[in-house]
Amino acid sequence: MEHAYLALDAGNSKTVALVVDGEGTVLGRGRGGNGDIYGAASVDAALVAVRGAIGDALAASGLAAGNLVAAAFRVAGVDYPEDAQFWDGKLREVLGDGPRWSILNDGFASLRLIDGTGVGLSITVGTGPALAARSADGREECSGMFMFDDLGGGGLGNAALAAVTQAWMGIGPPTALTDELLAMYDVPDAWHLRHAFTQRFGALPARELWRAARVVLAVAGAGDEVARQIVARQAASFVRYAQWCAQRVGVDLASGELPVLLNGSVATSEHPAMRDALVAELARVAPAASVSVATASPLCGVVLDALAEGGIPVGPELLARVRDDHPDDFLMT
Repeated sequence: MEHAYLALDAGNSKTVALVVDGEGTVLGRGRGGNGDIYGAASVDAALVAVRGAIGDALAASGLAAGNLVAAAFRVAGVDYPEDAQFWDGKLREVLGDGPRWSILNDGFASLRLIDGTGVGLSITVGTGPALAARSADGREECSGMFMFDDLGGGGLGNAALAAVTQAWMGIGPPTALTDELLAMYDVPDAWHLRHAFTQRFGALPARELWRAARVVLAVAGAGDEVARQIVARQAASFVRYAQWCAQRVGVDLASGELPVLLNGSVATSEHPAMRDALVAELARVAPAASVSVATASPLCGVVLDALAEGGIPVGPELLARVRDDHPDDFLMT
């Protein structure tokens, strides 16, 4: 019987799953919608997204749940112990009791990408935010429900809409974001832009505003002060939460004991404004910390977690081999 491993990364914009062999080679892929039991339209919708992605990945691999040696599930909304218990029960209904697995918040997805050990702190800036830390003695913490700022791509879009509208109202400074957003959403002025997202009937969904994130990064990079401040405020907030996560696992972030990894579509964007701001803020707050930018998606980190769950050593060779190799639209938000 062929041995296989299952990796699943579930967020608010998408859920992706891979079945891989013992060397990390992809055997099957699956994709679904929002897998966050707190953020999806309903708990049942999150279950459908996660189960569907798993089922599709297994079907594409030609294997069954009985072939799985181990699995790793990194799921947005696993914020409290009862959330992990909930998912454990639901996954056993689908996969049985055979595989060994771990269920953690999606903030933990990238940690093994640092050096294979899983020790460190990750700041993932995607559509939403995810932070997690793990110390050398195994203590873990994630931002989860203890994050109170509108961060990530969604937050950038919301802040841009507010800035453009307030500039039009005359209560905020002018910004180059105005022309960019009016063109993006094909509206004549900020009144119509605000109306498009807030009207009682037919409002554009929030995910349409996520698209503005890269515009904010580009405009910030071009020197617009309003966009630059939006990015800088986010970076400062991310680092504050990073300090808290580190403290919760018994480490002072400023000590440099925990290496820091930046990941997610916003932090690794072709427009460097967010990662530059994060690197600068980390250098100010924790100058001894080693900071790197991921060269692979969080899903690759989950693959490494699944292999480690199955007892496979995660060394430099495996780190180099497990990389993103997917159809263009597979990891797209």
